[in-house]
Amino acid sequence: MTTQHNELSSFFDFSGKTALVTGVLDEHSIAWPIAKYLNDGGARIALSIQRKAVRRMMGSTPQQLNNPLIVECDVSRDEEIERMCTEVGQAFGHIDFLIHSIAYAPPQTFEKRFVEVGRDDFKLALDISAYSLIALARGVLPFMQDAGGSILAMTYYASEKVIPGYQVMSVAKAALDSIIRNLAYDLAPHRIRVNGLSPGPTATKAGTSIPGFSIMQNHMKAYAPLRGEIQNADAGKAALFLCSPLAEKITGEIVHIDGGYNILGMTI
Repeated sequence: MTTQHNELSSFFDFSGKTALVTGVLDEHSIAWPIAKYLNDGGARIALSIQRKAVRRMMGSTPQQLNNPLIVECDVSRDEEIERMCTEVGQAFGHIDFLIHSIAYAPPQTFEKRFVEVGRDDFKLALDISAYSLIALARGVLPFMQDAGGSILAMTYYASEKVIPGYQVMSVAKAALDSIIRNLAYDLAPHRIRVNGLSPGPTATKAGTSIPGFSIMQNHMKAYAPLRGEIQNADAGKAALFLCSPLAEKITGEIVHIDGGYNILGMTI
């Protein structure tokens, strides 16, 4: 993977750019190759973690980045988001990229029928997985608006079609998709582009905890037109493009990285 990093960084130059990346737990996280590719291209990286315990889970992963800034933030609290964005903005002077890779629903929501989801569990899933993008965008805006920027959020095909087992998270992702489009419109006057990446099932800590994950992953590998497993690096490469000047006229889009699975009306 190091060779691939070097090849990509020679093509994309992000020198002088900065990125606030959320949702990195380890090297298997979807956001990890995005942070690594941007860093290899010259960008300075801030990694947002929920609490100190997450830093222990990350192990030596951040050490693979050049001079990263690690900040703690509970995205369910507006005051923490404001504090974090101010800390990163002041440390970097500006923020060019925001990578939103945060999703959570209480474990019991995946075990029950969808009709049984509780009100509090529903609100929590929507708050952490969807509203947090609005709050984070608002937090980085003062440090991004003068020079423009790119905001990317990780979504999933279950926002568009029923994926059995994904339950309330599918509603959260549908809300996230709509938020992406609305933010794209709202922030366009600041030359801030907002897009979504929709990778197929990838073997992250969060993904593999979903009941039936292996079935979802194997089905897509077998029936997607391009076949094969989707890697988190695939999302990383797409993110590089969307953060680069090559995508300066692209906003409000959901880019599927699933081997073409989303174009199918049925599988044979």
